[in-house]
Amino acid sequence: MNQTGKAVGPRPVSGRTNPLPILQVTTGFWASQALMTAVELRIFSVLFGGPKTAAEVASEVQADPVALEALLDANCALGFLHRQGDRYRNDDVANQFLVEGSPGSYVDLVRCMRDPLYHLWENLSDTVRTGKVSAATEGKTELATARAYHMGYYATMTRVAEILDLEYSAYGRILDLGSHTGAGGLCLARRYPHFQATIQDRALFQPLAEEFIRSMKLEDRVRFAPADPDHAQPDGNYDLVLLPHFLSQRGRDAIPGILANVFASLRKSGTVLVTEFVLEESRAEPKEAALFRLNVLAAHGSAAAGALTRAELVRYLQDAGFTDVDMVGLPMFGITAITACKS
Repeated sequence: MNQTGKAVGPRPVSGRTNPLPILQVTTGFWASQALMTAVELRIFSVLFGGPKTAAEVASEVQADPVALEALLDANCALGFLHRQGDRYRNDDVANQFLVEGSPGSYVDLVRCMRDPLYHLWENLSDTVRTGKVSAATEGKTELATARAYHMGYYATMTRVAEILDLEYSAYGRILDLGSHTGAGGLCLARRYPHFQATIQDRALFQPLAEEFIRSMKLEDRVRFAPADPDHAQPDGNYDLVLLPHFLSQRGRDAIPGILANVFASLRKSGTVLVTEFVLEESRAEPKEAALFRLNVLAAHGSAAAGALTRAELVRYLQDAGFTDVDMVGLPMFGITAITACKS
C-alpha cells in the first residue's frame, strides 16, 4: 500500500534485484523428477546398447511415444542424453553411472532419492515443527539409504585413497564404524590385499553388509561385527579407524564419547580418517553440507541434525587426544576428509 492506504501494483524488478534464484530453486524438482523418472523407466539401460528413436525406446519401456519424447528431450537439456536427428544416445556420464547392473552404478541412489527420501522431504514442514519422525519411518529409511549410498561412499573412499598422502602400506587392521555397509573398508581391502577390515554397526545392517562382502569375495578379510558403532572397540589396537558420514548424523552430545572410544581403539601412531559433510562457521557453506544437514533432519529428526562445523570437529578431535589434525576438501559434492593421529 502507498501512504494513503491504497493498494499499489507490483514493484518493477530493478537491475540489481532478480527473482531468478527463487525460480531456479522452486523449479529444481522439475530436473530431479526428469532424471528420476528416466531411471525408473530404465531409459539409460535401454540406450546403453546404442542410439534409438523415441518410438523404439517407448516400445521397450511400454510408454506413450509422445510423452516419452518429452522426457527424453528434457534429459537432453540436462546433459544426460544427446539427440541426433530422431535418435537418442546416452552421455558418457549416463553410461557410467545410470545403467542398471554396471560397476559403480548410481541407479539405487537415484531411486532412493525418489522413494523414500522424496516423501520425507514432502513432510519437512511437519518435521521442522515437531523435530520428530516416526520410528517406523526412520527404520525403513535407514535400510533403503544404506544400500543406495553404498556406491557413493565407495567412490568417496576411492578418491580419498588417491588424494590423501597416507602410507596405507603401513596399515594392516581397519575398523569401519557406522557406515552400515562398510563401503570404505571394502574399498581399501580390495585395493590393498594385506588389509583385514572389521565393519561395526547395528545388527540391522548385517545382512546387507554381508551381501556386499560376498559380492566382492572378501569374506576371508572383511567381517561384520554387530554392535553399537558409538562404542567402537577400545583396546582393539587398530591401525586405521574410518568414520564415514557418521558424526554429522549424531547428536553433538554424543561426539566426544564416540571420539574417545575411537582413540582407545587405535594403536599408538594409528590414524582416524573422517569423511564428512562439515560446515564452515557460517553454517551455510559448503552448500551441499547445509542441505545434507536438512536431509538428516528429514530422515532422523532434530536430535541428529545439529550443525557440525570444521572448527568444532578439530576441537572435538584434539579434546579426545588426537594430534596432527589435517583437513582436505574433496572435489566431491562438498565432502571434507579429516585425518588425525594417536600420538
